[in-house]
Amino acid sequence: MAEKLRSILKQTNWSLVLKAVIFGVAWWALPFWLFLLVALYLYFIPFVGAENVSVPFFVLLLISFFQAQSALAAVILGVIFYFMLLVKDFLIIDRRSAYEILMLVLSYLLVRNFFLSAGGSLSAWAIFYGLIVAWAVSAMIANFIKNYSAASGVAGASPAAPEEAANSRRGARSFRRMLGWMTFLLMWQLLIVGIFLPIDFLYQAAIVFLLAIIIIDLIPQYVFGELSRTKVLATGTVLFALLTIVLASARWTL
Repeated sequence: MAEKLRSILKQTNWSLVLKAVIFGVAWWALPFWLFLLVALYLYFIPFVGAENVSVPFFVLLLISFFQAQSALAAVILGVIFYFMLLVKDFLIIDRRSAYEILMLVLSYLLVRNFFLSAGGSLSAWAIFYGLIVAWAVSAMIANFIKNYSAASGVAGASPAAPEEAANSRRGARSFRRMLGWMTFLLMWQLLIVGIFLPIDFLYQAAIVFLLAIIIIDLIPQYVFGELSRTKVLATGTVLFALLTIVLASARWTL
């Protein structure tokens, strides 16, 4: 046991741990504008690999802006930032799965904060905040597809003429743009519908997040050509079971 502990400590990148601690403490103790400068420095210095998870990083800053300050929240944000740095610095081999985990965690925090802030009523603020959350989730999905579609062989393996390759790239960009708008609208509609559920905000967030997983998980699978009937059935079964548990345990205020 002691040998395992020493091995884990030896493999830990303490410089990244220090950055994550500074990130969490700065968010908790400093004015947001000063925290923003600290966060940008911690992430972009050194710049190598910064593009890997730049969109999730800015989404994390967005969450940090709306999140009420507390020691627990500082720890959570610091842990997420540490995981992000591991992906940025190529210390996680399966970066695609790591990105998916980041998308799910950040999406849940976005949805939770939205329902906490919306207060169970459809107001101008709720509509505006919902647009921000929907944009953030759709941006992460679009960036995920852009980063990993080539690695998944979506573009095809056979070489093409320059003109055909250019047309293919334009078509791919147009498709991603259309997909981004569709994801944005679906996510925004989910948030607005969730406001009308007569239950506590935590249950609202859980239900909408579970439904959003369909968008977050299955749309990239479809683009990568990896979506199958078995995958849809398995995902649907798990989500249906979780939704049933959440709906059964929620306190309805009809």
